[in-house]
Amino acid sequence: MSIKNKIIRDPIHGNIKCQGIFFDLIEAPEIQRLYDVKQLGFAHLVYPGAHHTRLEHSLGTYHLAAFVANKLKLNVEEKKIISCAALLHDIGHGPFSHTLESILRDILKIDHIDLTEKLILGKYSIFDEYEKKIVDSNSVYEILKKYDIDNRLISNIIKGKLKDKYYLSQILNSAIDVDQLDYLMRDAYYTGVAYGMIDFERFLQTLILFDNKIALEKKGVGVVENILMARALMYSSVYFHKTVRIAELMLSKAIDIIPKKDPLVFFKMTDSEIINELKKKGPYQKEIATRLKFRKLFKQAFSISGKGLDASYSSEIKKLEDAEYRRQKEEHIEDKLKIPKGHIIIDIPSKELHQAEPRIDLIDIPIIDKNEVKPLEFFTPVANAIKMRLIPDWSLMIITDEKYKKIVTNKVKKLIFN
Repeated sequence: MSIKNKIIRDPIHGNIKCQGIFFDLIEAPEIQRLYDVKQLGFAHLVYPGAHHTRLEHSLGTYHLAAFVANKLKLNVEEKKIISCAALLHDIGHGPFSHTLESILRDILKIDHIDLTEKLILGKYSIFDEYEKKIVDSNSVYEILKKYDIDNRLISNIIKGKLKDKYYLSQILNSAIDVDQLDYLMRDAYYTGVAYGMIDFERFLQTLILFDNKIALEKKGVGVVENILMARALMYSSVYFHKTVRIAELMLSKAIDIIPKKDPLVFFKMTDSEIINELKKKGPYQKEIATRLKFRKLFKQAFSISGKGLDASYSSEIKKLEDAEYRRQKEEHIEDKLKIPKGHIIIDIPSKELHQAEPRIDLIDIPIIDKNEVKPLEFFTPVANAIKMRLIPDWSLMIITDEKYKKIVTNKVKKLIFN
């Protein structure tokens, strides 16, 4: 019996081969849905080329994981397991990727990784009743079961919870992993931003297994510096670009003020579906959908830098991290300035950033020097310097419709801090 296989041409990595279980997984509805989930949310409003998807990134991560597995001389079963985890690691993402994740956390106390786990374990479905009648493809859960793959093991690798064979988790979830390497290279390519250029071949050459963990040879310090610098610059220039952030905040607000909403209903949708659904939910939601379609975005009316904050400001900003308190403050400002509901949005990005990307401050990369393990900081000050860099450069930002910008700029500081 011949094994089905498929060659997919990728602009970053060239030919990516999928056969056997991976051929079947590519056809799974959870993977196919990612064709209409943009990797970078609304970044295309600033970088017009950034229309690449979570599916492309998932394929790239799968491809790199196989390279790392080969370099570390993992056995056939380990290679299959880590490749499955890499291909499936993002199937729980909602429309526009991380954009709506804060709503999911606020209401249900879960995130896209939890939904990924539920899909892998067969405890959640992305289908609605009509779709179930049309699509007869096997689910990810059914495919893993067919090939006798331990789905709990896959989930633990994705969540970084695998204690035995810790190196498998490291490949996908560590200070530098194949997930980050692919998205940095891919996002740099599609945005045209040069910061994400990474010498993956050099990085691969320096990888070794040492005491059941992945480490790098000393000669790899330079490429690690490059990767950490690329990550920091891509976050400040692309992922938390102010205009991109404003568009994300607008969509989140439009969903957030829908009464009796079920976040999981929205998370099952794709990018195009959620915009169409918004138009049916009320005049404010229709306004936001139209603004996003034609790039008529709210404007920054007020912001405070994260550097040298006054203690009283810091205290209030900390309180504003709470979603309910933030909503009350937004409504208070709207009431005082006679601005329509939903047209004042307060952004406190730091907490959300670290929830969405907990690896952003990680620099715990073991370096092997003459058979001794030493921390990266022993060889370079770059790692700690990057860790101290503020991303983004505002601790608080308030956005509003341009026609209210002047009055908000003049009066909002007192309404927030007095």
